[in-house]
Amino acid sequence: KYKIMEVSILGFHNYFLKLVLASSIGFLVGIERSSRRNSQIGVGTTSTFMLACTLLTIISKECLGGADISRLIANIITAVGFLCGSVIFLREKNNKSNNNEYDNEVNDTEVIGLTTGAILFALTGVGIAIGLGYFGLAITSTLMIELNIFFARKVKKLKGN
Repeated sequence: KYKIMEVSILGFHNYFLKLVLASSIGFLVGIERSSRRNSQIGVGTTSTFMLACTLLTIISKECLGGADISRLIANIITAVGFLCGSVIFLREKNNKSNNNEYDNEVNDTEVIGLTTGAILFALTGVGIAIGLGYFGLAITSTLMIELNIFFARKVKKLKGN
């Protein structure tokens, strides 16, 4: 029923290229995230994450003969959605209010990890694109991800956060 993957020299180079490209892209994004003080992900997480997405896509396309590849890709996206949700937290921050004569504490909340979740979700698409052989799309998407992160950081500095 399932096609057994035939590993020829040419086929091996193709898989090797895809996996190296995925790990490299994950490594580059991870370097940026590692430079962040409160980032929950780094080089190891992003490069392994990219490798896994690409590997699962290659397995679906090549080993399963492309039979209903959309099912495995949909399940990758579902699993990543669950993972991304687990890195997003609602954290309380306690601030003293100077507006109240009784000096009560004001409890505010802040969302942390949202950028991390968004980056992991975007990297899923990049990994799938690499696994399917769309290298130009993957590289362009990675550049856009990095530009988005860069400009978001600049906007945050302008706002004074």
